[in-house]
Amino acid sequence: MSKIAWDISHKEFTIEDHYYFSILKKKLSKIGAIVSEITNFKETTKFDILVLNYPEKSFTLDDVKLVKRFMEQGGRVIALGYYNNEDSIADTINSLAEHFGLKLMDDEVTDNVNNINDDKYFVVTSKVKAFNKNVKKILMPCTASVKILSNKGFPIVIGEKTAKTSSGNDPIIGARVKIGKGEFILLGTCVFWDNYSITKFDNLQFSLNLLTL
Repeated sequence: MSKIAWDISHKEFTIEDHYYFSILKKKLSKIGAIVSEITNFKETTKFDILVLNYPEKSFTLDDVKLVKRFMEQGGRVIALGYYNNEDSIADTINSLAEHFGLKLMDDEVTDNVNNINDDKYFVVTSKVKAFNKNVKKILMPCTASVKILSNKGFPIVIGEKTAKTSSGNDPIIGARVKIGKGEFILLGTCVFWDNYSITKFDNLQFSLNLLTL
């Protein structure tokens, strides 16, 4: 089963926060996944999956090199942002993501039709192109869009036809790029798997699909 490194060395949200992530943590434990928080980024090499859940500290060139080696050897990196460059999240994530052909836009994705509670920021979509086993529809709240810079990049999640972005970018909410034997995944929101969203639609299954090999 997957060995997951949940990084907190770049000031990410901790999975140990019971209020936000207790359901995700419990479900991962139930399926036998091993989740370890890491404070030393070099420990990444010991794991299968690296989670960067709303990093607020920029990545150095040494970090980029380490992540590249990790993916070339088969590792999966999952970076998660938020909308409108909140806390400079787009700038921080792009200090890593742009090296691998993806960019988190400093925008917002809204949908006046496909949402919940009549809230255009709580985007709902059925266009899940990968990690979609037993997934029909997911909620992606307060999300930015993702721009694919590499010809090796592919969308994972796309908004419905009614979705719009404030930047004019396509409403791509998540994307992936193959790097060596591994891959880099960038998602426009970090709150689709918090305790509120994970109980909606197929968010739990989508989350578990992302975090298992």
